[in-house]
Amino acid sequence: MMWGHRKQWQFLRKSVQLEKTSHAYLFSGKKLLGKKEIAQEFARLLNCQSEDFDEKPCRKCSSCREMEKSCHPDFLLIENTDKIEETEINLIRHLGNWLSLKPGLGKFKVAIIDQFQTFSLAAQSALLKTLEEPRGQTVLILISDYPELLVLTIISRLQEIKFNPLSSQEIVDLLLAAGADESLTDRISHLSSGKPLKARRLLNPDDLKKEEERIKRFAGMLNQDLVFWFHEIEVLTKESDALPENLEVWLDFIRLLFLVKMGVVKKGNLDQNQQKLFGKAESIPASKLKSLLFSLDKTNYLLSRSNVNPRLAIENSILELF
Repeated sequence: MMWGHRKQWQFLRKSVQLEKTSHAYLFSGKKLLGKKEIAQEFARLLNCQSEDFDEKPCRKCSSCREMEKSCHPDFLLIENTDKIEETEINLIRHLGNWLSLKPGLGKFKVAIIDQFQTFSLAAQSALLKTLEEPRGQTVLILISDYPELLVLTIISRLQEIKFNPLSSQEIVDLLLAAGADESLTDRISHLSSGKPLKARRLLNPDDLKKEEERIKRFAGMLNQDLVFWFHEIEVLTKESDALPENLEVWLDFIRLLFLVKMGVVKKGNLDQNQQKLFGKAESIPASKLKSLLFSLDKTNYLLSRSNVNPRLAIENSILELF
């Protein structure tokens, strides 16, 4: 099932149908929007063997079946590197060699590199040769949550496809199509912040409960003093496994709170529990929320990319409230 981004998907389909596929793409946008899922579906489309284009990807032909089993000889997904520069450079060199081979089962050799902004500058530079000298039937897709951190000479050689958060109604429609209880759709839609993969995860009752507990905990912190904040941050950073999820909850809650403040989202459209939580933060100026949002987003990125001290980085961001 496709989770949103119909416009981007139709553009990609049309490019294949007209045989005007680019040799390299950049799929950009915030996390949990489904960029990697769309990229993988695009790879299926490129190599599907069905004679009827409207049926592609058919999920029945040998190429589609190999994709489903994650063993397609003409598809390569690079993700979760160990962030060692030498290893990254070797991966890029291996990718160049792999793309130089002729397709075996499909029409194209398709490679996806997820979160390419986390690769070192040296590794990014090593990819330039591959981008400058495209070989045969190859398609390379770079995925990035932070495209502004990529080398400009790389971006100039890519066709960028931008992914944005979906509207509340789009999320509701997707949830209903997935068989969600209608009484939950608005609630999940607001919690998802337009992120279809997060909305899909929140269909699980346990995940929804955990999400709301995290939000309640965070909302209760907003009007506390700096001493209280620093204590809570100390506790939070000790829960290292849950830290990324907690920060995402903070960011999504602040983003929604800011949109309510600006009148983009009507407070009356929120359920009673959400309205009660937002009531605790009504005294915070929109300017401070905006500054906190930008600072926490930067901190969230640094924590995923470097060895920055989590406690100090988050404490520095929270100072925007004071």
